[in-house]
Amino acid sequence: MTHAPDEPLDGDIGPAATAVPDRSSPAGEAGKAEAAAEELRRYEAERAERRRRADAVAGRVTFWLAAALLAFLAYDSVATAVRARGRGDDWLYPPATNAAIFGVLLAGLLLWGLRRRRRRGAS
Repeated sequence: MTHAPDEPLDGDIGPAATAVPDRSSPAGEAGKAEAAAEELRRYEAERAERRRRADAVAGRVTFWLAAALLAFLAYDSVATAVRARGRGDDWLYPPATNAAIFGVLLAGLLLWGLRRRRRRGAS
């Protein structure tokens, strides 16, 4: 036995019954609309707060990953400069200069993070 696409199958309870709006009171409809609008505003505020917290966590993770990367690059460049000097190779320009650049970038990143943290703590 085949059913038409819009007919319910055996045991199917069909769509849920929808409530009929009360047309007797226009003020009741305005109150319902205002309550629905307030619910949407509350939902959007909660959503914005969750997004702000997620962005803050992502920012902290990114900050510490960048600091760790710069610290590793500075350490590796210093180690390379020390090995190159011990062998008598050029050690000042490529590795020592890179170590200085990475060290300055790391110090700048840490100072920026400290200033930002103090500013957020004051506000």
